[in-house]
Amino acid sequence: MTVLVDTSVWIEYLERNNPLVEDKLDDLLLRGEVVSAGLVLAELRQGCTTKVQLQVMIEAMQPLPYLEVNRDDWLRAGEIAAEGGRRGHRLAVGDCLLAAIALREKCTMFTLDRDFEHIPGLDLYRPKPS
Repeated sequence: MTVLVDTSVWIEYLERNNPLVEDKLDDLLLRGEVVSAGLVLAELRQGCTTKVQLQVMIEAMQPLPYLEVNRDDWLRAGEIAAEGGRRGHRLAVGDCLLAAIALREKCTMFTLDRDFEHIPGLDLYRPKPS
C-alpha cells in the first residue's frame, strides 16, 4: 500500500497530539509506505513558527518519496472541485489537488479532513483504535 499523508495528519503527528495517529503513521513510515507532495510540504512550512519546528518538519519529510504534480493533476483537481460543488460540497482546490495525485498514483489518502469523504473513488485510510 502507498499512502499519501495529508497535512492534517502530519500536524497531529509532529505536535504529538494524537496517539492513534502517531502509532498508525509510525507503522506506515516503518513499512516505507508513506509518500508526500509539494502542497503538504508548503502547508507544513507555513505553520512552522520556530527554527526547531522547521527542522523537525524537514527531517520528517526529507526521506519520503515525493510525488510531482503535472498539468493533468491540476485539471483533475478543478474537475473534482466542480463535481463536488454540483453535489453541494464545497471542496478546497488544494484538497482536490492532493486527491487528484492520489487517484493518479492509486494511493490511499490518510487524512483527518472529512471533506475528502466527498471525493468519489478516493481510497481513504481511517485508523481505528486497536
